[in-house]
Order: sequence, then structure tokens, then C-alpha cells
Amino acid sequence: MTSKKPSWKDIKPVISGWSDKQLVGLVQDLYRLSPENAAFLNARLLQETAPRQTLAPYKKRIRAAVSPNEPWKQDVRLSEGRKAISEFKKANGNVRDTLALMTYYVQCGNDFTLEFGDIDERFYDSMCSMVRQIKDFLLKEQDQALADEILPLLETEFERIDGQMGWGYPDEFGEYVEELRDAFGGDE
Repeated sequence: MTSKKPSWKDIKPVISGWSDKQLVGLVQDLYRLSPENAAFLNARLLQETAPRQTLAPYKKRIRAAVSPNEPWKQDVRLSEGRKAISEFKKANGNVRDTLALMTYYVQCGNDFTLEFGDIDERFYDSMCSMVRQIKDFLLKEQDQALADEILPLLETEFERIDGQMGWGYPDEFGEYVEELRDAFGGDE
């Protein structure tokens, strides 16, 4: 006898006949079940009325994962920081806010390494990868207003790290910033 794992195909027909009250009750139960569920629903449903508040729990998760206050008690968990960005993107999909979280990830990584010293290659590879994703996203969107918001933040971050750390991170970061300057203008 084989038992298959339940999937959405199994759930959908069950709830299809539910009343509005039952569906609202289910969503309420899911909201109360975990902070992640609450953050997802807030990001999905309150993006128009409380856009900045919808970013707060994701920023908190990124900060805790990428730049822990007491690294001797907690390891850096880069994948957890990236997961927070991915979950926000799935919940909300707002390009500007997603880029803001991606930039925040880099800021947190820079804060951490400037406070505690050079980290390791994996850490800097993750930071470079995120900056490259930001650059690629901006180049794909070709939105000058969006670039005007994000590029100065990246330029500030580059200035903070230039000459401060190793592993080729500032060099690669600087190349991405230069590509964006070429495409959108910016400080020289």
C-alpha cells in the first residue's frame, strides 16, 4: 500500500465549498499560527495601506541572519537572509521593496564585516552575488526612477567598504556600481 503526500490538489476541492466565514476563519488561524505566516499575509494584503511596516519583519530576519549582534553565540546564516527576501517577493512582488530588501541584505553584510573584520570567501561571494542580482534587476527593468533610488545606496555602500576588506569583494562591488553608473548616470 502506497500513501502519497497530500498536495494542493487534495486541499483545493475541500475548501472550494466552504463559506466566506469558514475561509476567513482558516486565514485567521494561519495568521496566528506563525510570525512568518503573519508577515506573508501583511506583505500580500497591506502593501497599499502599510508598505513600510510590511518590510519590517523581513528586515528583522535579514539583520538577524546576516549581521547577528553576538556572532560568538550565533552563526551568520546567509541562506536565511536570502530566504526572507524570497518569501517577501512571493508574498508581495513589489519590485521597489524587493530591491530595498536586497540592498538591505548587502548593508547588513557590510555592517557585520566592518564591525567584526574580514569574514570568508563564502560570505563575500554571497554579498557579490546579491549586488550582481540588484545590478541585473535594475538593468532589466530600465527604470530610471528606481535606479535613482537604489544606485546612491549602492554607491554609499561601496564607499564604506572600499579598501576596508579583502577577497576581491570591493573590486567586484565597484565594477557592478560602475556598470550601473554607465547605464543610468550617477556620482563619478
